[in-house]
Amino acid sequence: ALEETWRNLQKIIKERDGDLAKELQRQEENDKLRKEFAKIANAFHSWLTETRSSMMEGTGTLEQQLEATKRKAAEVRARRSDLKKIEDLGAILEEHLILDNRYTEHSTVGLAQAWDQLDQLGMRMQHNLEQQIQARNQSGVSEDALKEFS
Repeated sequence: ALEETWRNLQKIIKERDGDLAKELQRQEENDKLRKEFAKIANAFHSWLTETRSSMMEGTGTLEQQLEATKRKAAEVRARRSDLKKIEDLGAILEEHLILDNRYTEHSTVGLAQAWDQLDQLGMRMQHNLEQQIQARNQSGVSEDALKEFS
């Protein structure tokens, strides 16, 4: 009976070692996914922040500002593919039940909202600048006077 118990214990220990090795591998793969997501998410967030700042600077004539805003808005739309990559990685993390990420404070939803807000900002700025140009052209008021009013 003692030998049988010992053999069962040895078998259970081997199974447990195998389970622990599998879990270690799973945890290492999960950590790799977290790092990959964090690297892309952090870079995307930095780009969003820099782009928002450059959009808000607005120097030059109204026409120059409008052109610069249109270029930035096109760049924002072009970077939608980067957000798609983040969303795909986020979906993989969810599939693996990875709900926390110590390597980044950013989430898929938060980055998607920030991108959407930036896209909306670009459209609003374009519309606003077009209205200012139209008002200037119709009123005959100089651009400097318009700047002073605003």
